[in-house]
Amino acid sequence: MYKLYDEITIRIRPVDGAIIVEEHTGNVVSVKNISPEDIVACLEKGLKESKTIQSGFLPSNCLSYDVNDKYKTVALWIPPGYIDLTYHKTVYERFPLPSMAFSFHLDSRGKTSKHRMVIVADETPSPKTPLYMYPFSNVYPNSEICTGAANSLPVYKDVRTLGTLPYHILRLPNNDHMFSRSNNKPKMLYRDLLELLKDKEPSYYYEHILIPMNAGLQDFIDDKITKGAYLNAA
Repeated sequence: MYKLYDEITIRIRPVDGAIIVEEHTGNVVSVKNISPEDIVACLEKGLKESKTIQSGFLPSNCLSYDVNDKYKTVALWIPPGYIDLTYHKTVYERFPLPSMAFSFHLDSRGKTSKHRMVIVADETPSPKTPLYMYPFSNVYPNSEICTGAANSLPVYKDVRTLGTLPYHILRLPNNDHMFSRSNNKPKMLYRDLLELLKDKEPSYYYEHILIPMNAGLQDFIDDKITKGAYLNAA
């Protein structure tokens, strides 16, 4: 239990180096000498700010969760699977996709920004998991996604629900923006590439379609993917 005092007075005598503490309680005054180290430790303890960040429940397959004064950054791993993909007016039902990683900024209003994505090796994710060029459209060389000005993205008040955002983005209508034949091994046009892949398994990508990048998963999480990773790809 802490004892309450009416007043505490600290007296410093520079000549003899003495530090005297007077503790006043009513008409009683207690006096004691303390060392300089004691007073420094006391002041440091009072100045320390204890700050705890509570993430709450995170989305499934969350790779990292970072917080600063402006926003949270969440990176997610998406295992290989299937999705209904739209290219212009053509819908490819149950279209195969390889393993991916996504990253988003989330502000206090629940709005997302800085949307990024990359293809990752089909393995349990680790910082050194290899990355591959994204073979389709709407992804810039630095891994940022062009979601289009007309596409209004959902608001996510709960970080846990961010797990649905990658699938929402993947279902947005595709066009030819940022598509390059040089980003797939067969050097195929977009529609031809989709026609080739529509009946394949996700594993087909890794041997026949994807081109490796000179980067690992930690580089993506740290937002260090640059055009150089594409230009210098093996």
